[in-house]
Formats: sequence, structure tokens, C-alpha cells
Amino acid sequence: MSNVSTVWLIIAAGICVIAFALVMNSSLAGITQIVVLTVLGVAALVFFALMVMKATGR
Repeated sequence: MSNVSTVWLIIAAGICVIAFALVMNSSLAGITQIVVLTVLGVAALVFFALMVMKATGR
């Protein structure tokens, strides 16, 4: 995963954050919303962590 461009990591993280905001504003409710928000939140955190790892050179 270290050969992934930083631009693609930024785009992927941005998409996850935008999708997270759209789900928060949607009519989804209950367990469906919880699952979708959890998946999107974890994905966004992973992409941000990969960007930090790439920036620090690890």
C-alpha cells in the first residue's frame, strides 16, 4: 500500500468524509445507519492514517 499516490489517498478519504456527511443527513435510521457510518468512519480513519504514514516515511 506504500506505492499508492498521496493524491489518491486524499481523494479516497475525502469521498469517505463526504459520504459520511450525506448518510448523517439522509433518512436512514437504526442499525443500517449505524453500520454504514461505522464502515465509512473506519475507512476515513484508515486513509488518514495511511497519509500520515506516507508523510512520515514509514
